[in-house]
Parts: sequence; structure tokens; C-alpha cells
Amino acid sequence: MGTSTASSFDLIGPTALAAAYSRQFSDIPYALEIAQKVDAQTVFEQHTGHHLERLTTLVLWIESRYKAINHLIAMFGYTQIIELASGLLPRGMAMSENPNVTFVESDLPAMIDFKKQLVMQLIGERRNLQFEAIDATSIPSQFPIDADYLHDSEKVAILCEGLLLYLSFPEKERVCANVRNMLQRYGGVWITPDLSTKDGWYRLQEINPTIHKTFQAIYNTTGRSLIDNCFNDMEHARQFFIEQGFCVEEYKLIEILGEISDLERPGIDSDQANHLLATNSVFALTLNS
Repeated sequence: MGTSTASSFDLIGPTALAAAYSRQFSDIPYALEIAQKVDAQTVFEQHTGHHLERLTTLVLWIESRYKAINHLIAMFGYTQIIELASGLLPRGMAMSENPNVTFVESDLPAMIDFKKQLVMQLIGERRNLQFEAIDATSIPSQFPIDADYLHDSEKVAILCEGLLLYLSFPEKERVCANVRNMLQRYGGVWITPDLSTKDGWYRLQEINPTIHKTFQAIYNTTGRSLIDNCFNDMEHARQFFIEQGFCVEEYKLIEILGEISDLERPGIDSDQANHLLATNSVFALTLNS
């Protein structure tokens, strides 16, 4: 199998700015500082054609999946963390405040260079926060197997939030192969909300029809369709990952309802919010022994 070309993914970057704009309206540490530093609002409005107040459902979804991932990290308790396609996510800065955590941010070369400069401006250098240029779909793997900052005796938590949504199924398989190799080496878990289904996207659009325009803007920017790259339904998603050698555990976003920063923000309908959180999940994937 050939190595994928990183340049084919470079256009995905602006969507990281849009997500950063959404996260600033939560209480997620460093989210506001990042959004302001990169002028995320301007980019968001340029690429979607509308203002955030029309996308309150999207804001809720982005905040809840971020916090659900953090919830699972704490539940598993692993202190070696590798985040794929970390983009403008603030998780590395927040979690590396704990000196016992080794956090590895990774993304395509241009994006991770930009992120490293941004982090240096906001918090300076931390010895336990690493930055690696990694195309998660690359064969051979670019994952940091045997990196000197990882300890053989400690398991790893591999994260991705919004990566698999953009990838074709052959690309998803290559990511699975790379994650599988990493977990075979260290043990641990892969945490992601990215088992998105066509059913789920259609439900999201029913709750907030404006989101369809956002999907179209993403396609216009990246050339990649969120809908076309989705699983048909959850059974399709589960079967896919089982065939890739993983066990799949599902955790509903409603489980972290109490951690959502502002369910009273304008435009949020409590019934719609509860429905969104009850019908969306984050997943823990472990190797099928």
C-alpha cells in the first residue's frame, strides 16, 4: 500500500479555525485565547457565510464531544496521550499543566508548526508537551513508536476529534492500522467521537437546518464531504472497527450533561439539547484480543 500525500489534506485547516471559533463560547481552558489569537471569527464567517448565533446546536455539539473525550481520558487514567490532527484544540496546553502527563500534539507539517508557534506565544515551552508532524493515514506509519519521551511501562491514550469525518474508507483503514500498531506496542485505548453516521448527520440537520450550509461550506473548502465519508448507521460503524481489530465501547454525550458550560445561552432549546446529547456519543476502542 502506498504512502498518502500529506498535501491532499492541507485544505482541511480552515475547519479547525471554525471549530476554534465555536469552542470560545464554552469554558474550555485556552479556547478563548486561541480563538482570539487566530481571529477565528473572521475565518468562520468567511467559510460558512453566517454568524454563530445561528449555529448554537453546533456549538453545543463541539463543546460536549470535547468534554466527553476528557471524561474518558480521566476514566482510563493513562498519562501518555497522543492527539491526532490536533489542529487548534487546546487540550494539549490544558493537560500538560500536569507534569505527570506526557502529551503529544500531532498534525500535518504546516499545521503543527503553526500550532507550536501559537502554543509558545500563549504558554511558552513545556518539556512534557511534544509536537510531531504526522499524517495519520501514512503507510509506513509516522506515529512516535519508540520515541524517547514515551515509556514502555505506561499505556497510551490516542485521541482524534474530527479527523475520521473527512477520510475515505481506505484512509480510515490506514489510520486504524497505525493506531493498532501503536496499541500493540504500548497497550491502551483509542478515544474518538468520529464514528459519525448518515443517520446522525440527518438528525443534526433536522434540529438545526442551518448546519447544512456549514457542511456545504466545508465541502467547498476541503473538497471532502462529511456525509459521503460517514458510516451508514451505527451497526456499519461497529462492524467496520471490529473488522479492523477493535472492540468498541460507546458512551453517550448525555453522561456529561452537568459539565456543559451554558445550556441557557440564547438559541438553545432544552429539549433539542437533550436530544442531541442523548443521540451522540464518544467511543473507546481497544484491541480485540
